[in-house]
Amino acid sequence: MSGTSPVRVGVDLGQGGCRAVARYGRSTGHAATPGFWTGDTDARIADAVAGALADLGPVPDAPVLVGVGMTGLNGQPPAVAALAARLGALGRHGRLRVTDDSVTAYLGALGPVPGAVVAAGTGTVVLAADATGRTARADGWGADLGDRGSGHWIGRTAIRLALRDRDRDRTAPGPLADAVDTAWGPVETLPARWRDDPPTPERIAGFAGTVAELARAGDDGARRIWCRAGELLAESAVGALHRIGLGTTPVPVAGTGGVFRAEDLLWPSFTAALRAGAPAARPVPAAGDPLAGALALTDGPGVPSPFSGLIVQIDIEAKAEHR
Repeated sequence: MSGTSPVRVGVDLGQGGCRAVARYGRSTGHAATPGFWTGDTDARIADAVAGALADLGPVPDAPVLVGVGMTGLNGQPPAVAALAARLGALGRHGRLRVTDDSVTAYLGALGPVPGAVVAAGTGTVVLAADATGRTARADGWGADLGDRGSGHWIGRTAIRLALRDRDRDRTAPGPLADAVDTAWGPVETLPARWRDDPPTPERIAGFAGTVAELARAGDDGARRIWCRAGELLAESAVGALHRIGLGTTPVPVAGTGGVFRAEDLLWPSFTAALRAGAPAARPVPAAGDPLAGALALTDGPGVPSPFSGLIVQIDIEAKAEHR
């Protein structure tokens, strides 16, 4: 690479959306595109990078260092050649590093230190790491198989509880059932509509915000759902810590993602369950979000320890017609 200072771009591809930030000197550019469920993830990422670079404004012909954290990998190494080619078509050369979104959530929340990070948005994934480079992943199984305590879990659990309440008392089913009617239409035809046009996980997760409002307004069922979500997220963190021998070690454990924004509803049960399963663990606030972690992927000549085995790196070659 040339001696020119590089442009750094971080990308966070989640189920609900894809965000990018570009930085050069004191200038910053931002962009957002649709998320994982909209189809071609390489196209979503490349569009987000292009948008962030455009928002950044004119910069010299500097190398571009791109760090990407993406959902859908389930802990497996990503295929990066096609994405690198798309980025090369933007007319920039440089370097691409791609990893699972659990790694970028970790780097954003704690940095490269031993501990655990629980990322809970539409889905849920937990990553724990020790000082030797050992890592353990928990959940991240997706909406149908796992994602316990996630926004999707909260939304789905609330819908099921509302339908149960309606079965018990159709004359006065309660505010949660009323909210389901408002958000999803008449429950009498809900099963057929659900089969004909199944909602995406992020749409179901969006209902978690309504459940939070009801919980704060005093609805007992909604409050119990959020309390249970905190317990489930802590259980996943405890499991990951014990699998790499940190169950009795005083390491930090951070929560990040949209679900943790409802700290008043989630944090008490989360911290109580965490201390019950890993008494020495220290619940801490996240220092930054997964997008900050994606940007951190661009730092340094080598990939961040202790995650070297989870990050794939490839050069970006600008296509000749764009030079």
